[in-house]
Amino acid sequence: MNSFEKQILTSQKFIPAIQQALLDTYFANYDQELLHSDSGKIDIENNVFRRYNHSLHHVVPWLSRHIELAGKNVLEIGCGTGSSTAALAHYVQKIVGYDIHSLAVQGASKRMEIMGLNNVLLHTIDENSLIERITKDADSKYDIILLFAVLEHQTVIERHDTLETCWNLLADHGIMAVIDTPNILHYFDLHTSKLPFLHMLPTRLYARYAANSTRSSLVKSFSGEEQRSDSQLDMEIARWGRGVSYHDFEIALGKDYKNFLVAEGFEPEILEWFGCTIEEEILRWYVEHKAFNIPLGFTRCVLNLIFKKHSPVTTTPEATKYTAPPLTLFNPALQKRIEVLEQKIREQDTMLEKIYHSSTWRAGSMLARPYRKIQQLFKK
Repeated sequence: MNSFEKQILTSQKFIPAIQQALLDTYFANYDQELLHSDSGKIDIENNVFRRYNHSLHHVVPWLSRHIELAGKNVLEIGCGTGSSTAALAHYVQKIVGYDIHSLAVQGASKRMEIMGLNNVLLHTIDENSLIERITKDADSKYDIILLFAVLEHQTVIERHDTLETCWNLLADHGIMAVIDTPNILHYFDLHTSKLPFLHMLPTRLYARYAANSTRSSLVKSFSGEEQRSDSQLDMEIARWGRGVSYHDFEIALGKDYKNFLVAEGFEPEILEWFGCTIEEEILRWYVEHKAFNIPLGFTRCVLNLIFKKHSPVTTTPEATKYTAPPLTLFNPALQKRIEVLEQKIREQDTMLEKIYHSSTWRAGSMLARPYRKIQQLFKK
């Protein structure tokens, strides 16, 4: 039994007190009927101990692969009720956590008090003052920065500002970890609506189609959408959570972002937590087939990424050398179908290449040239 698992067992004695503390704080304003439903009970369990256990079993050892935890100062954006905060606090020197939900922060503070963790400092902030506040409060660079299930709940501008600011606040050779964050490029919205493709739709269509979700609280949030502006709906969707993609990191961190990646979610600790799905394998196949210059970590349904602040390297990080299992392990019929489609694509590419180089194509292109010039004049 490793030290992380021992800590899980040791912490079990605190569960009743933590549950009562969160019921008195974080869950105080919840609909009581919803709280006593099956989904409500799962939400309570997740906040009381499941996320804490997941953090100890998966996240903490995953981080420790890339940095020595002892003596490190940590910044956590979106600390919530303190599950990941408490888990990491056992091993580091200090954690400073921020969240926009005051009752969640109150619950997190109670958790630290119950568990006897005195190396944690928690703050409630307004989302509009996050960047200013964390920059002002930072008396030195941080060794570790955690963004645990938070980026997907921000607007695009907030997300990019957060990533850029966190990167600037990170010490040399420090790590920034993005954890349990939905990938917007996947087909099914596992995070919010539990519907296919909804997170990819434009704002108004999203708001109108959300009525088909099985989540009653989401449906209620978008009732009467016709009386709200697109900007209001867009903010509502952002706070529920759409997802994040590699585009965000390229814009916020620059085109070298991929050279700072040292973990992409294919490590044993993460694979045990989030196993590979057939949807991920299909997206990975597409990215590789098209030879897109995208790290394979961004083909996962849930993003778990570690960026290390060091001089950019041109070699491929070890994690991107991951070799996915063959699709036949998941669905032999689908593998056959993909092989047929690959063959058709190759045949079409060959046909197009022949057409482009044929004398007929060149002659037709020359004849059409005067008409294209006339079209351009009209466009002007």
